[in-house]
Amino acid sequence: MKIAIITPYPPIKGGISKESEIIYTNVRNKYKVSILSFSRLYPKFLYPSDSQYDFSVKIDDKNIKYYIDILNPISWFKVSNYILKNNFSHVIFRYWNPFFVPLYLFINWRIKSKKNNIKISCICDNIFPHESFFIEKYFIKKFFLNINNFLVMSDDSEFKLKKLVGSNSKIVKSFLPLKENLKSSISKKDACKKLKIINPPKLLLLFFGFIRDYKGLDILINALKGLKNLDIKLLIAGESYIKTNKIKDLIDNNNLSEMVIWHKKYIPNDEINLYFSASDLVVLPYRKISQSGIIPMAYHFNKIVVCSNLPSLTDHVIEKQTGYFFKDNNSDNLSAILSEIYHNHNFEKSKEYINEYKNKYSFDNFSKHFEELLK
Repeated sequence: MKIAIITPYPPIKGGISKESEIIYTNVRNKYKVSILSFSRLYPKFLYPSDSQYDFSVKIDDKNIKYYIDILNPISWFKVSNYILKNNFSHVIFRYWNPFFVPLYLFINWRIKSKKNNIKISCICDNIFPHESFFIEKYFIKKFFLNINNFLVMSDDSEFKLKKLVGSNSKIVKSFLPLKENLKSSISKKDACKKLKIINPPKLLLLFFGFIRDYKGLDILINALKGLKNLDIKLLIAGESYIKTNKIKDLIDNNNLSEMVIWHKKYIPNDEINLYFSASDLVVLPYRKISQSGIIPMAYHFNKIVVCSNLPSLTDHVIEKQTGYFFKDNNSDNLSAILSEIYHNHNFEKSKEYINEYKNKYSFDNFSKHFEELLK
């Protein structure tokens, strides 16, 4: 079977890119796989930092092509022609944002108009975007109605997809696998030293990844107001898609600057282990989400998670074993949960639970779902 996967791929930044690398690395020995990635993913004004690329990553693989420039329709023809010329039997789109639907619709239309026997599948990281776009539902539905098979990451996504395309479509429910390509954990003391965190607290909370409104960092910061008498600090690690002054003002106006450490940068792969090793738990205070690559990343480093009780997150956490839930959008409830963990949680016992749970998130299990997608 000859497969083309259309997806962001390193050195492009972001979780989708990293997860696609894990998929490719694990399936390339079983199938003939080509990655068709982007030379430019977004217009510059939509990206928060100077670059969309992590230049510390070096890729040297003839099966990875960076053909697609989202702003250049000529490149859309180029990638379509490459698919047609190389006789792929299966094309998989990685979908996470309707911004890319016009591109995907064009590629799908062009290859189907020339070779109707090519099977088209889609890995859906979500169905509707966390931040809305104009007339999104129309274009999303139009794209999905031209797909043969789907792979989704949560019950919530499966439910929304069925409402769009009907229950007769083949939908495989899966998960984001563990990040096996990350460095190993080191001691909290050594990690804090490398990150220049002086006097590490008893409980260091981690908020990791791109900062967007829907991810609820403000909910977590507000929760700190009820924890000032405890030896707790928050480590924020990631680039921001929202105005940093908005976050800084929230911290300063509530006299929380002594409780917050903020590394305002993209965290490259070779530093991720430092942030998770330095921290005691990971907080996901999201307002809405369809799946999260942060949960398997936390489990990789044997860290519990504290997350809002959204259906797409509760699928992947065992209450009081691998993590805790709080009422979404409720800072007071989050504060109470963090206080309970501070005083009572047995972190060593949680490591045992997480190690048992890791099997569920192994790539071996994910590969069964991937194989089902291809049938």
